[in-house]
Amino acid sequence: MSAMLLFSTTNLEMMIAGNNRRINQAKISATSGLNHFTALNLDYNTLRGRAGGLQTLQVLPATRLSDKTHYEVKVHFSPRLSAGQYVVESIGYYTKGDKILASHPIKALFEGEQ
Repeated sequence: MSAMLLFSTTNLEMMIAGNNRRINQAKISATSGLNHFTALNLDYNTLRGRAGGLQTLQVLPATRLSDKTHYEVKVHFSPRLSAGQYVVESIGYYTKGDKILASHPIKALFEGEQ
Protein backbone atom coordinates (compact mmCIF):
# COMPACT_ATOMS: atom_id res chain seq x y z
CA MET A 1 0.00 0.00 0.00
CA SER A 2 2.76 2.45 0.91
CA ALA A 3 4.59 1.64 -2.34
CA MET A 4 1.48 2.66 -4.33
CA LEU A 5 1.20 5.89 -2.34
CA LEU A 6 4.87 6.66 -2.91
CA PHE A 7 4.54 6.01 -6.66
CA SER A 8 1.41 8.15 -6.89
CA THR A 9 2.99 11.03 -4.98
CA THR A 10 6.21 10.89 -6.99
CA ASN A 11 4.32 10.72 -10.27
CA LEU A 12 2.19 13.74 -9.32
CA GLU A 13 5.27 15.73 -8.29
CA MET A 14 6.93 14.93 -11.62
CA MET A 15 3.87 16.15 -13.54
CA ILE A 16 3.79 19.39 -11.51
CA ALA A 17 7.51 19.94 -12.11
CA GLY A 18 6.99 19.39 -15.85
CA ASN A 19 4.13 21.90 -15.93
CA ASN A 20 6.23 24.47 -14.06
CA ARG A 21 9.08 24.00 -16.53
CA ARG A 22 6.77 24.46 -19.51
CA ILE A 23 5.25 27.60 -17.96
CA ASN A 24 8.72 29.02 -17.31
CA GLN A 25 9.71 28.36 -20.92
CA ALA A 26 6.58 30.24 -22.08
CA LYS A 27 7.45 33.16 -19.74
CA ILE A 28 10.99 33.31 -21.12
CA SER A 29 9.57 33.33 -24.66
CA ALA A 30 7.19 36.18 -23.82
CA THR A 31 10.06 38.17 -22.31
CA SER A 32 12.09 37.59 -25.47
CA GLY A 33 9.21 38.95 -27.54
CA LEU A 34 9.01 42.12 -25.44
CA ASN A 35 12.79 42.58 -25.71
CA HIS A 36 12.60 42.06 -29.48
CA PHE A 37 9.88 44.71 -29.77
CA THR A 38 11.88 47.17 -27.66
CA ALA A 39 14.98 46.59 -29.81
CA LEU A 40 13.01 47.56 -32.94
CA ASN A 41 12.72 51.11 -31.54
CA LEU A 42 9.38 51.78 -33.24
CA ASP A 43 7.78 55.08 -32.25
CA TYR A 44 4.10 55.79 -31.62
CA ASN A 45 3.49 57.50 -34.96
CA THR A 46 5.02 54.61 -36.93
CA LEU A 47 2.91 52.06 -35.07
CA ARG A 48 -0.26 54.14 -35.37
CA GLY A 49 0.36 54.58 -39.09
CA ARG A 50 0.77 50.84 -39.61
CA ALA A 51 -2.39 50.13 -37.62
CA GLY A 52 -4.52 52.57 -39.60
CA GLY A 53 -7.93 52.58 -37.95
CA LEU A 54 -7.40 49.26 -36.17
CA GLN A 55 -7.16 49.07 -32.38
CA THR A 56 -4.78 46.08 -32.48
CA LEU A 57 -1.69 45.62 -34.64
CA GLN A 58 0.40 42.46 -34.79
CA VAL A 59 3.95 43.78 -34.89
CA LEU A 60 5.79 40.46 -34.72
CA PRO A 61 4.12 37.32 -36.03
CA ALA A 62 4.96 33.95 -34.48
CA THR A 63 8.73 34.06 -34.03
CA ARG A 64 10.32 30.71 -33.25
CA LEU A 65 13.00 30.47 -30.56
CA SER A 66 13.35 26.68 -30.59
CA ASP A 67 11.42 23.69 -31.86
CA LYS A 68 9.07 24.05 -28.85
CA THR A 69 8.99 27.77 -28.04
CA HIS A 70 7.89 30.89 -29.88
CA TYR A 71 6.31 34.29 -29.27
CA GLU A 72 4.12 36.85 -30.96
CA VAL A 73 3.82 40.55 -30.19
CA LYS A 74 0.80 42.81 -30.61
CA VAL A 75 0.24 46.50 -29.95
CA HIS A 76 -3.11 47.67 -28.59
CA PHE A 77 -4.42 51.22 -28.89
CA SER A 78 -7.31 52.31 -26.71
CA PRO A 79 -9.30 55.53 -26.38
CA ARG A 80 -9.01 55.06 -22.60
CA LEU A 81 -5.25 55.58 -22.74
CA SER A 82 -3.64 59.01 -22.72
CA ALA A 83 -2.40 60.51 -25.97
CA GLY A 84 0.69 58.71 -27.23
CA GLN A 85 0.23 55.67 -24.99
CA TYR A 86 -0.16 52.09 -26.19
CA VAL A 87 -0.03 48.62 -24.67
CA VAL A 88 2.41 46.04 -25.99
CA GLU A 89 1.40 42.41 -25.43
CA SER A 90 3.90 39.62 -25.91
CA ILE A 91 2.59 36.06 -25.68
CA GLY A 92 5.08 33.26 -25.22
CA TYR A 93 4.19 29.69 -26.14
CA TYR A 94 5.53 26.24 -25.32
CA THR A 95 4.30 23.70 -27.86
CA LYS A 96 4.62 20.08 -28.85
CA GLY A 97 3.84 19.75 -32.52
CA ASP A 98 0.71 21.82 -33.16
CA LYS A 99 -0.50 21.52 -29.57
CA ILE A 100 0.04 24.46 -27.18
CA LEU A 101 1.09 23.06 -23.80
CA ALA A 102 1.67 26.41 -22.07
CA SER A 103 1.27 30.10 -22.86
CA HIS A 104 2.11 33.23 -20.92
CA PRO A 105 1.20 36.85 -21.77
CA ILE A 106 3.23 39.88 -20.71
CA LYS A 107 1.77 43.36 -21.16
CA ALA A 108 3.64 46.65 -20.88
CA LEU A 109 2.47 50.25 -21.23
CA PHE A 110 4.59 52.34 -23.58
CA GLU A 111 4.45 56.07 -24.04
CA GLY A 112 5.71 58.04 -27.01
CA GLU A 113 5.26 61.44 -28.57
CA GLN A 114 2.46 61.99 -31.04
